[in-house]
Amino acid sequence: MHISDQKTALREATAQRLLRMAPDDRAAESRSLCRRLIAMIPKGSTVCAYVPLKTEPDIRPLLKELLARNDTVYLPCFEGKLVFRRVTSLLALVPGELRIPEPPKDAELLPDNTADIVLVPGRAFDAKGNRLGRGAGGYDRWIAHVRTQEHVPRMIGTAYECQIVNTIPSEPHDEPVDVVVTARGAVESR
Repeated sequence: MHISDQKTALREATAQRLLRMAPDDRAAESRSLCRRLIAMIPKGSTVCAYVPLKTEPDIRPLLKELLARNDTVYLPCFEGKLVFRRVTSLLALVPGELRIPEPPKDAELLPDNTADIVLVPGRAFDAKGNRLGRGAGGYDRWIAHVRTQEHVPRMIGTAYECQIVNTIPSEPHDEPVDVVVTARGAVESR
């Protein structure tokens, strides 16, 4: 089986596991994940995060807490490519090109060499930090660019337990994360 077919099969298998998760289990895992992440992120950090899709852990309480403690938060925007723009309130988010809430187009762009932490969503992760995305490669290209900068932030994959698999088929352009965090704990990979 070609690697692209393996990735497609793994995306479908993970999607099925996510569909079978009970809403209460999703909520409980999301709460635990947020508690773990806030403990890992030093106060005063510059954090690149994301607004979760329905199939991703709900990290909105974490985003609110980061903003409340005056951390600097950037969220992704799709502008032909993935970019991050600053947000000071989740109420200021607007539907983007992909119908995902994002900061408005006039919000400050993330300056190079400033992110301390990047929270990275994914379809699946393995213990080596390999990440399976949705297939467009936006995060891989963005992470590869950021890793060429002088100051490289810590890349933290966030996931439900059912998104952790033994092995992610990976290709040279796939960018791993440094640690994967779930409700049960963190697995350092780099």
